Amino acid sequence: MVVWGGLISLIALSSPAVAGDSQSRPLLPPNVARPVAGTMVVSAPAVLAPSPTPRKHVNNPYDRDIDLTVPVERGGKPLGEVAVRVTRDDEVLVAGADFTKLVDPLLSLTGRAKLAGIVGTAPYFRLDDLPAANGLAVRYDPNGLTLEITSIDPSAAALESLFRRGTDDLTPPDIAPAHVSAFLNTSIVENRIWSGFNRGLQKPSFYFNGAMRVAGIVLEGDGKLAQRDTFLKSSNYQLDRNFVRFVYDQPAAFRRVFLGDLTPEIRGQQGYVQMGGIGVSRQRRRFDQFRSAILQGNRQLVLQKEATVDVYRNGALYQQFHLPSGRYDLASLPLTTGSNDVRIEVRDASGSIQSLNYQSYLDPIDLEPGDYEYGAYLGKTGVRVGQSPVYNGDVGFTGFFRKSFLDRPAIGIGLQASRHVQQLTGQTQFILLGGSRLIVEGGFSHASNGGGYTAGVAFDKLISRSDLADSFSVQATYQSRRFAGLGYDLPDNSSAWSLTALYARGLTRDITLLVGGSLLKERNNGGNSYRLFANTSYRLSDKWRIQGGVDYAKFGSSRFARSGPGFTVSLVYQPNFRNRAELRHDSRIRSSGASFVHASSGYIGGVGFGAIAGRDEGTVNAQAFVDYIANRFDASLAHSSFGEGFAHLTDRQVTSARLSSSIVFADGAFGIGRRVSDSFALLYPHQTLKGHAVVAGQSLAENDYLSKSGALGGAVNGFLTSYVTQSVQYDVENPPVGYDVGSGVLRVKPAYHSGYKVRIGTDAFVSAVGTILSPSGTPISLATGMIVSLDRQESAKSFFTNTVGRFAIQNLRLGERYRIELAGNGGSYEFVVPKNNDGLVDLKFIRVEP
Repeated sequence: MVVWGGLISLIALSSPAVAGDSQSRPLLPPNVARPVAGTMVVSAPAVLAPSPTPRKHVNNPYDRDIDLTVPVERGGKPLGEVAVRVTRDDEVLVAGADFTKLVDPLLSLTGRAKLAGIVGTAPYFRLDDLPAANGLAVRYDPNGLTLEITSIDPSAAALESLFRRGTDDLTPPDIAPAHVSAFLNTSIVENRIWSGFNRGLQKPSFYFNGAMRVAGIVLEGDGKLAQRDTFLKSSNYQLDRNFVRFVYDQPAAFRRVFLGDLTPEIRGQQGYVQMGGIGVSRQRRRFDQFRSAILQGNRQLVLQKEATVDVYRNGALYQQFHLPSGRYDLASLPLTTGSNDVRIEVRDASGSIQSLNYQSYLDPIDLEPGDYEYGAYLGKTGVRVGQSPVYNGDVGFTGFFRKSFLDRPAIGIGLQASRHVQQLTGQTQFILLGGSRLIVEGGFSHASNGGGYTAGVAFDKLISRSDLADSFSVQATYQSRRFAGLGYDLPDNSSAWSLTALYARGLTRDITLLVGGSLLKERNNGGNSYRLFANTSYRLSDKWRIQGGVDYAKFGSSRFARSGPGFTVSLVYQPNFRNRAELRHDSRIRSSGASFVHASSGYIGGVGFGAIAGRDEGTVNAQAFVDYIANRFDASLAHSSFGEGFAHLTDRQVTSARLSSSIVFADGAFGIGRRVSDSFALLYPHQTLKGHAVVAGQSLAENDYLSKSGALGGAVNGFLTSYVTQSVQYDVENPPVGYDVGSGVLRVKPAYHSGYKVRIGTDAFVSAVGTILSPSGTPISLATGMIVSLDRQESAKSFFTNTVGRFAIQNLRLGERYRIELAGNGGSYEFVVPKNNDGLVDLKFIRVEP
């Protein structure tokens, strides 16, 4: 579909002008949202006529029609996107052909026939007419800008298999990724220590992260250039890599191959170790856009860089850590046994953020029935973290295979082997009646200091009660003293066995209760530890939530918490998704805190800020931060202060400043923008748009942009996710009158670390309008015709006239000759587009001769 040309068509075809009236209606402002490609704007009164009954302006607060591209969803899953027009009278009009293509697979033959009767053959249909289809209910959400299928009557619904895998959107993307693309993220971090050790301005640190994709092969890397500190002195700058590796994907087979520095994936009781070599993994959820989130049983946290680690329990901030690079066992963090819904957020010095979910019971086989996954990695092992890896260990292998069957228990096996340690693990999972699941796991190992074994069993059950639900889980594990894994070839396990039970109950929609207990048997005279607890969460309103709990515990050798009774309480205020305030206290670890965070909008000019204050046993700390988003970079400034007690809060103060940016390349085009998370699109203007910037963003009508082209290259949208169909929206600032900038939205499905080169605009940007008269001077109404180029071989374009003979034609080129031909030998007319035209040719009144 056209953009300005389409609007011109709407103006021309709905104009009340008659012969002799050359006055036209004013154009819409340049920031109006753009229609979708493939849609024709027509003047069919049955479709575009406003509702005769005055309506409240719920969907459209503006005094004009607005064209949008919105996703169609069912049950939270996207089906695709369609063009929608929200009229000035607040009616919602939906592009019929696109909507039918998306919805037909969900309907039976009867349902499709009913829908076809409502949609008809017109380009648009009224959303309010759908209830007449007696089977399909669709709601337009003006806040989320989505069309949601709320229900389908069983008589109109297609037969669906309960075990059918999620299928991708069959609509092909509009453009393909660039043949050669690359991006490089850079961050500069500067610290100022105001008091204490190493006082003064520190040398800046530089962080790098990027990838290059050529012919489907990706070379990716991550590293830093920083001063390496040693005891009582600082060394010179040293360049360290976290990883450099080649990656090759086979999306149709859900397979990925690695070569170089590996980050092996592990399952169950396997040990983690860095490796340099070759690896392969097969996981559907990596390539399938309908993949579900999977909670892994990995109990290790590996930090390649110095980072701030926030631990959230049941949605409340439990504790914050500032940790150097290294390996951390989650069990060693002060997380009391039996906690549930634990989320760990890692923000490293370069500004990247990663969220991890921790689950205390055995790793479940969360695969779709009939699906399978595997991983296999072979190479030299190494144990150094935070510096360039050195593979001075044994040649090792780690791998796993897991499969879920339709009518049999799921199975999983794991193997790790090197010269000094070998490990074999097995797992099976039974789906029982009544929404229950039983997991059984075991393993054997052999290391230099002897053999070992492990065993575990877990049971969980979901209980539905009308619109509420309960859940119950119990888990028991045993690990011998010498059970070893790759990277842990001289084991001395301090914990022998553990038992945990949890029961969660929804008392009402606003009140939930969690009770449970745990028991831990330790070796080396560590004693036994146990804990009994009860927690509750009460949603006071949509903005306020209070959480609290009581417990009684005895900890053997734990140095993080003391035995005896304890309690926790937290109050959370969250008026919207961008603002969150919290007060918390935990008597068990004698920790209190307060925090407020205002998240940035993510668009140019967005500002985020916040503050955190806390008191732990023997220490107090406070931190304030602010971040700013610009067109080509984002920056943050933070100040932290801590000491032993409130009187010494200012004993140690540090101010940190960070500036992050990226440079991207796609098939010869360059641009500078903000950090690229996975894939990107580089949008730049055609030469005919010289002096007009291209903007990329999600809310163009409100002038909220992700990026804007200029002297430093095209607009960079660096927030695309690989193997997910999504939209890249764009616009042109103040385009010439009548200029066709395209659809305003492009559907893409990026490959891993891919880039798109998108040229906005064309040399065929001119539109022509006028009124066609017969030889006798009367308007020729409701006629069809073709526009034919006389200077080049290309397909003719069709057009039509309205009731007063007005017409509009788009996509014409400067200086070229064209002939208008009416159907049925109705006559023709030739004209030339002036070379100095700015985008709109007004032919006024033209007479056609047979």
